[in-house]
Amino acid sequence: YYSRYYYSPGDSRSRRDPDEMGFLESVFSYVFGDGDPNGDVEERRLALVGEVIRQNGGAVTAEQLAPFCDDAPMPLDNGEEERAYVDESFVLPIVTQLDGEPQVTEEGDIVYIFPELMKTSSSKSVLPNRNSEERRESRILRRAGLDEDAPTEVIKRLLMMNGISTRGALERGDLVDILEKVLPDDNSSDVDVDDPALLMEREYKFSLASSIQTVLAGGLGVVNLGGALYLGNLLGQYALYGVRLPSYMGVVQQFFPLLLGYAVLFNAIPLVRNIWLSRQNVKIQQRNEVRQSWKSLLERKAGSVKRKMMAAARMGKKLKQLGSGGRDIVFDTSKDFAVVETAKEKDDMKEFDKLLEEKAWE
Repeated sequence: YYSRYYYSPGDSRSRRDPDEMGFLESVFSYVFGDGDPNGDVEERRLALVGEVIRQNGGAVTAEQLAPFCDDAPMPLDNGEEERAYVDESFVLPIVTQLDGEPQVTEEGDIVYIFPELMKTSSSKSVLPNRNSEERRESRILRRAGLDEDAPTEVIKRLLMMNGISTRGALERGDLVDILEKVLPDDNSSDVDVDDPALLMEREYKFSLASSIQTVLAGGLGVVNLGGALYLGNLLGQYALYGVRLPSYMGVVQQFFPLLLGYAVLFNAIPLVRNIWLSRQNVKIQQRNEVRQSWKSLLERKAGSVKRKMMAAARMGKKLKQLGSGGRDIVFDTSKDFAVVETAKEKDDMKEFDKLLEEKAWE
């Protein structure tokens, strides 16, 4: 990650923007890229899904999980009557990872319950419910190399250390606005990855190096390839007569295949990588579009979607009632796992005995 600023409070390391990326760094970035921008996607997925499940009492529908899935199909929209997909296999990876259980409602719909993710009403939310302005501030601070919860004084000090006037800035929001204006243009797509209502993926960039550095690196590759071909033409004339050159030229003649291979790969790797990145970005755009469509569908709550969500809400209330009295704590790290399992089995047996007694009295 590169920041516009040379200095950052609390960090003694130099920070450079892409225009000041070293030449070797820019060449490496041009040839091999800068890594996966979605390396944290699984972590974000589980955190977002876990929060949605907790907010809904431990019971959700496939439609509520769809904005966080990878293989969800585009939702069906038939005018006023919107209905869910019959095939809900796209939620299985999430349900399996979080130990979910499918339950069939009286209407024949499927609701997924997650008893292990039940929480007490006094538990703290894993993800803060931030509005769009707070998410915007978070993105700006991250682009500047600061923590999301950086104090106002740190933001002000950062601006002053880089010779940027803070005159007229009376509140934290004013400082953030100034910071946004002086930051370099963000060439990334307008994807709000901080929206807690759905999982959004960032698109790949060919290189984080500046345009000039990318052109220079590409020109270097062309020069390498052209030089290798020219050298190969010269050496080929001697090879036709079986002449083996002496001294330094003999070494060059011997290792020429390696030099040619290096020149070819220097140009071929970025070309192939660019084609691969383009295809990956198309897939990312399609997945993001599908997730946004599911989010919109949930906001409308029309047709069978509303019915299923209401059924899930009722089931969530039942789960909370069954899990009351301290049993809705997921796991206590101060206890041995075997002890927790034994206690859970005893509680299950008590519930079973209670149901038998109720049946006996009927």
